[in-house]
Amino acid sequence: MKRSLLTFLIFSALTGTALSQFSLPPLSMNSKDKSVTGSSENLAEVALAVFPLNPILMIEGKKFYVGITKEIALGFFPYGRVAAEYSLIFRETRVNHMRFSYNYDFPIEVGDFAAFLISIGGGYFTDFDKEGYFPQASFSLLIAFTDNLATNPYFKLRHTFMKDKEESDISDVSFGFSLCFIP
Repeated sequence: MKRSLLTFLIFSALTGTALSQFSLPPLSMNSKDKSVTGSSENLAEVALAVFPLNPILMIEGKKFYVGITKEIALGFFPYGRVAAEYSLIFRETRVNHMRFSYNYDFPIEVGDFAAFLISIGGGYFTDFDKEGYFPQASFSLLIAFTDNLATNPYFKLRHTFMKDKEESDISDVSFGFSLCFIP
């Protein structure tokens, strides 16, 4: 369990480190207004560096588990986004979960700096012992910090079908924030 927690903290730290390497342009609610103080830019950098961990609730083999998860996405709007997600499940064995997915976002309502989205997608799952594939759906709010960086508060439902039919499928729900880089 200590090793898994260390892996999770390293993943989170790398995310924070990657964020601190970006040179953020001035933040603005209105693209026509380019005046921003240095303190608000620093606040955004700090907020992104300590990006929160998200809860995940999971059912596997008729047993209920809780964990924490963190997702990083690379968006190619309007073509969708690819994501990597690491979850640390609080149990005795197979505590590390990795998921890689593609998600297509359907905008419900779009504003100047935010958009409500419904997303559908699917991807690959591993806990480094077994593998599977999953469909997922989410409801989210994409909030742009800059032209290239956004946060995505979400509520996600997912069901993972295991490759080996002897293994139990996994159903999970997670909610929180993912980070989205937009090239």
